[in-house]
Amino acid sequence: MKRWPILLFAFLLVLGFSPVSQAQFFDREDVFSKEEIDYEKVFKEGLSGGGRTLKLNGKKIGDKGLALLLEKDFLKKVTRLDLRYNEISERGAAILAQSPALANIKKLELRHNYLLDKGTVALASSKNMPKLENLGLSFNEIRDEGALALAESQSFPKLKKLDLRGNFLADTTKDTLQKKLGHLKSLKLF
Repeated sequence: MKRWPILLFAFLLVLGFSPVSQAQFFDREDVFSKEEIDYEKVFKEGLSGGGRTLKLNGKKIGDKGLALLLEKDFLKKVTRLDLRYNEISERGAAILAQSPALANIKKLELRHNYLLDKGTVALASSKNMPKLENLGLSFNEIRDEGALALAESQSFPKLKKLDLRGNFLADTTKDTLQKKLGHLKSLKLF
């Protein structure tokens, strides 16, 4: 009988890794870096295209910076928002989903964050992005629940492109996505 799985589990417990859900891990405030960010400067430098494009990729603004961003009046003019690599959690995704400031967003790039299922379900139920055409959610630790919420969503009537690559989806979930969202111009699952 192989004992290594039991020994590995015991070792991880000793190191302080408990069998908690990902949501509990990413909900902790000490997970991400604490360096000070000049949000106003970052937001200003990211604006281009006459104020229609906001590129914040890699700025690590996190949920705190996202909440501050969503309070800005200039965001109502933005149609393309790039939030790749920003340490946004499921909590940030819920804040994003509830924001009326995104009514004109056509492209939302959120790849390489930590939205998980809970954050993806929140986005899928959002009524605040009716013009969204392109949604990038690759590499966000999304599982079946979040992906299936997107498949059933009626929130994005103009959606043309959806990217879910690099997430953890069962074959049956991928099949459901293909059936429900196969009409999209681009559906990336692999």
